[in-house]
Amino acid sequence: MPSSPTPLRSSSSISTSSSWPSASTQTSIHEQTPPIIRVAIVGGGLGGLTLAQILHCAPNVQVTVYERSIDEIERLSGYRVMLSSFVLKKLQATLHKDVWDRVAASIGVQPQCGQELTFFKSDGRKMLAFEADEIRDTYSVNRWLLRNALLYGSHDFAIFGKTFQAYENLPNGGMMVHFNDGSRVECDLLVGADGIGSRVRKQLVPDARITEPWLAIIYFKIPLTPVTENLLLTQSMTRAFCHRNQNIFIHSWTNPRKHWATLYDEYDIGMDESFIMFGYGSPCDEFSNKSKPPGELSSEELKVECLERVRADPKMHPSFIALAEQLIINTAHIHIVRDCKAIKRWNSGSVTLIGDSVFSISTVLGKGANCAMLDAIDLAEALQLPQIFNPSIRSHELQQAGARNVKRRLKERQRGALIQNIIYSGNNKMKELCRDLGLKLAFEWIDDPRATNFHSGKKRCPEKVERS
Repeated sequence: MPSSPTPLRSSSSISTSSSWPSASTQTSIHEQTPPIIRVAIVGGGLGGLTLAQILHCAPNVQVTVYERSIDEIERLSGYRVMLSSFVLKKLQATLHKDVWDRVAASIGVQPQCGQELTFFKSDGRKMLAFEADEIRDTYSVNRWLLRNALLYGSHDFAIFGKTFQAYENLPNGGMMVHFNDGSRVECDLLVGADGIGSRVRKQLVPDARITEPWLAIIYFKIPLTPVTENLLLTQSMTRAFCHRNQNIFIHSWTNPRKHWATLYDEYDIGMDESFIMFGYGSPCDEFSNKSKPPGELSSEELKVECLERVRADPKMHPSFIALAEQLIINTAHIHIVRDCKAIKRWNSGSVTLIGDSVFSISTVLGKGANCAMLDAIDLAEALQLPQIFNPSIRSHELQQAGARNVKRRLKERQRGALIQNIIYSGNNKMKELCRDLGLKLAFEWIDDPRATNFHSGKKRCPEKVERS
């Protein structure tokens, strides 16, 4: 493991009066060193690392990421995320070329005319397809490779094994950030990028409550081979409604340098191998295994859970059963869906939030990573303005960036929540009928109002994203 970078300002016994001056106080005409803004980012996920990579290349910004995982490998997990061509082009324009080249390698092979989301009954009957431009214009990105790319050179700006505890405002306008190990650092701006359970948000917005989980989604990888590819009902995103208010979600990531997976067995698969993501969602009370809470089930138990479900549905299409039999055990992950109260603003010129630390977004439309990246890019642009060293201007710009962040996330939260609530509303025949009718109307509502009929068959091939 590479050596840790020098933190912004760290000590277990430093007094406030002897701390480094904040950016707002570095105004002496005799000062030889140009002023800097010291940015501390709590959380080394996609949003936090994107912000750090952009700011690391910026003059007059000193950035450090504090990640609670012991090392960078611990959080190198996940399946695939969906990123729009707009976000990818913004990343290409703002990231260092060495980083972008690695990000580009995480982008999977795109279907000829873009992505689509097709709904089926469990027996394979097609219900409807959402083919709006916003779906076609997104790319399947390998989450593991993406985060690994964003970790490139991180020994210069990331410290692992640091768990945020609290922050305090200093008289000089700076912030003191405290960690569980008793250490602390001083900064000018604290960024909470620590996810839905954000400790930074908990202190900044104490009334932002997290709801009790009611929904759980089991995820596995399946190796993409000629055999498993032939089992797919579409070449893009597939969601199939099953009995007892359950559904299967399937999507693939294809390595452009190696179409078929070869390095795998029943327990593991190489992180850069092409794969099919297999998700099985249901209310928590629909789990067959009730011996323990869903989040405590082992990988083997989660695979058994999926197999029992597909085999228990008398109408289940043989392809779904065959795919479930190919689940790779050690790739199991269970996502317990929790919801955080939407917050509309926070009043601080020294603390801000990005990503799910603001509030969560349903995963059904694949907008979470997209929003997190845009949050990071937008904030990075604000922090690189020439006048950002003026405290009042910095406070204003942070408030504006936060407002844009919330507006963007509220829109996607409302759209995603609508679709999610409809998807998980069919626990009897009458509700299933209402669900099927409501789903079509809901997609027409969230789609561009000018494209009133997305079943017209008109297909627009989106603009390609250059990989290098």
